[in-house]
Amino acid sequence: MIAFLYGYEYIAKTDDIFNGVMIFCVIALVLRITIPKSHRKGMKALKQNDFETAIVHFKESVDYFTRNSWVDQYRVITILSSSKMCFREMGLCNIAFCYSQTGQAEKAKALYEEILQEYPENGIAYYALNSINTFSNQAD
Repeated sequence: MIAFLYGYEYIAKTDDIFNGVMIFCVIALVLRITIPKSHRKGMKALKQNDFETAIVHFKESVDYFTRNSWVDQYRVITILSSSKMCFREMGLCNIAFCYSQTGQAEKAKALYEEILQEYPENGIAYYALNSINTFSNQAD
């Protein structure tokens, strides 16, 4: 944001910080609404416990961020998101969670294993996989 404000001051030849902050907020809002649209739709469905719909939206999000990996890689600039976890990784975790909520434990387990291969530091996948394995061992 500070870099944006300095750039705005340089381009607009003004030191009116209020206008720079307002423009930054509008840009941030537009980027966060338009780029990860499928992810947002998936989160909305997830909050409504509509897991099947959430899976569809999260798959769309994963596909988008797979095709446009540079958007996700530079999300601090492209989406103004400083999240440690990339949107593709979040989408995969959310799909696996939805699988677990719809009784598709084997699909969830396989996806969590895939996530850990690609993102070995993913704590969500690690602990979810441990829970699935613990539960399945107790069931046996």
